[in-house]
Amino acid sequence: MTDVAEDKLRFRPKARIIRTIGDRLISGPEAAVIELVKNAYDADASFVEIKFTPPLLPGEGRISIADDGHGMSLDDIRLKWMEPATASKVKDRCSPSKARKMMGSKGIGRFAAAKLGAKMALTSTVETKGGRTAVLIPELDWSIFSDDVYLSDIAIDYLVQSVEEPTGTTIEVLELHESWTKDRLSKLYNELRRLLSPFSASQEKRDDFSVYLDLSDCNESAVGFDPTDIFEGADDQTEESQYPGKGKRVHPFPLLSTCDYELSGTLAPNGAFEGSFTIHRAGRGSEKITIPGTGIKGSDSAGNVEVQLYLFDREADALKSNMKAAGMGNLTATEARRLLDSISGVAIYREGFRVRPYGDPENDWLALDTRRVQDPSLRIGHNQIAGYLKIEGEHDSNLLERSSREGFEDNVAFQNLARLIKRLLAEIVEPKRFDFREKAGISRPRSSSFDELKELSELKRVRKLVALLEPKQREQAERIIDKESQRLSLRVDAMRERQRVLEAQSSLGAILAEVLHEGSPEATFVQKSADRMNVMLKSFLTGDDGGKNKAREFFSARIPQIKASGDKLANLFRALRPLAGGKRRQPALFYPIKTIKDALALFENHKVDVSVETTAKGMEFLGHSEDLSTAMVNIVGNAIHWLETTDIAEPRIQITLSRSEEGGHVFIEDNGPGVRREFMERIFDVGFTLKDGGTGLGLNIAREALARSGGKLRFHPEHEAGALFEIVFPTGPEN
Repeated sequence: MTDVAEDKLRFRPKARIIRTIGDRLISGPEAAVIELVKNAYDADASFVEIKFTPPLLPGEGRISIADDGHGMSLDDIRLKWMEPATASKVKDRCSPSKARKMMGSKGIGRFAAAKLGAKMALTSTVETKGGRTAVLIPELDWSIFSDDVYLSDIAIDYLVQSVEEPTGTTIEVLELHESWTKDRLSKLYNELRRLLSPFSASQEKRDDFSVYLDLSDCNESAVGFDPTDIFEGADDQTEESQYPGKGKRVHPFPLLSTCDYELSGTLAPNGAFEGSFTIHRAGRGSEKITIPGTGIKGSDSAGNVEVQLYLFDREADALKSNMKAAGMGNLTATEARRLLDSISGVAIYREGFRVRPYGDPENDWLALDTRRVQDPSLRIGHNQIAGYLKIEGEHDSNLLERSSREGFEDNVAFQNLARLIKRLLAEIVEPKRFDFREKAGISRPRSSSFDELKELSELKRVRKLVALLEPKQREQAERIIDKESQRLSLRVDAMRERQRVLEAQSSLGAILAEVLHEGSPEATFVQKSADRMNVMLKSFLTGDDGGKNKAREFFSARIPQIKASGDKLANLFRALRPLAGGKRRQPALFYPIKTIKDALALFENHKVDVSVETTAKGMEFLGHSEDLSTAMVNIVGNAIHWLETTDIAEPRIQITLSRSEEGGHVFIEDNGPGVRREFMERIFDVGFTLKDGGTGLGLNIAREALARSGGKLRFHPEHEAGALFEIVFPTGPEN
């Protein structure tokens, strides 16, 4: 009998798994080169050189990637380099001599050479006790990994010898898979520029890692183009550089700090932000910005994030002026916009290197353009921002890199990072920019209220001029004006009624969210109970005594539960009925307490303490109860949003009713973050919102709904702890 210990299954990887790693997990030849550059950085190199030797055609040519790092010993190559997906960089997260945070962690970067060419050679020189030793792999033909053999059967020839050359590693890729045209080399050059952090370029000290691109062997006769056309902002090595070659140093794209608006600061792990905001276009100084945290904890946090956002208006004069100030010369408006398009986006950097693809002009990972389509006058688009984020390592940030093709895993930490950046735009940048542009007279005019339109329809200014005419002419003119004024007034009334229906529809998304939140579990419970009751009924009618007793117990317990769920659904639908926008009745007396509590029923499952008190028992309002419901749903919904998206220890809303000579009063007070002073005058404007994804309609809808019943909505700016709104509503006779 076979020993139990031998009854095991073991994986036997085929050799082609190596080709799969290189070909499938690395997105393209540019990404493959970048993987090898990162390996040089991890090896404590002060420079890496990428050299292209023509002809740069499929099956020909050579690419060499050389660095002056610590090199690899024979044991390093045997035990680390030759092991796919080795965990060595996961265990040793810092490089040995310069203590750099390691960029690689997947153990696949070395196989990037397979993406570039059919063959490779490797020379690595390392310092040993007996002197310098070089390990040479003369030729590694990647085609052997395509054969139907097992990986363990592949053997690679190598040589070891003593040398005098400095330490470092050179990988030569032979028989290229693809043509390296001028466009592809230009793309690589720009990828390398984006790889390097622009923050280091803005500092006076020289960075300790340099990248060089050597096209000195390329000329127009050999490759069909002049290689000098590719380089932009590159120079030769500086005197203190240890680089001995002929390549041009790759410099990162400079920070385009000559912008219209600038936000800089730090996001804390809990979502709090501290920094400054500057409107350069206004010529004002920086303004200190502080936003409270959102309660993010543990593995849901993206850690500490340094934020630098440069934002632009795209009007021709402003953009051309910015580009000229940045040293770009006298560009046309089209050229200036094209340049901004080429550097737009929000890039993410870790340990001095960009995490691809964030920051690519075509990678709108924050979905800024989707937000802008919904509200172009307020929102910032992807092509209006050149932003940079600096994040911590994987352990501190919980942001896990997948591959050069995919960026970060779409985990909660990454989702929170995106949400927090959009929060900064929605609560700081966009409303401040909107306010500045309107005051400067460069934004679209804001919409007038229906009361303003009604007043305009009376044509008072025209009537004053008509009064100066001769009596006969004045009488004729006044008849025409009266007729036109009446037409305008009727049109405004029709528009207001249409607006009322649209308001009901505009709140539909929020209402549906509450219906699904509140009603779906109850409806599911009723549905499943009905199915179960149908089964139990058969047992009750035809079963034995045991089955009948079990059925009785089930019905006795389940029927009260079904009634409770039915009552809850009925209450929910009753609360929604006033918001449906149906045909209006004549104004009538109603009890505001009942209307308010019905509206609050929509939010009863939110973790916010809501209390209602009155000092005017028995008070009746005179008007349309649905107008009060609409206002309450929008105001309370607003308060709950801010209470739930900020880290408030004991969130609460206090609603108080009272009566005065002016009418009935409803005070809605919360202990949330309140409204920042600079936005207090704008909160009722159509389209103005501080929410990411908000419509900017809620408070305007509330005010217009109350106006239809002769009511008013007021905001109390003097209230310091949270926000305080007041509804004033016509009342019936006092009992």
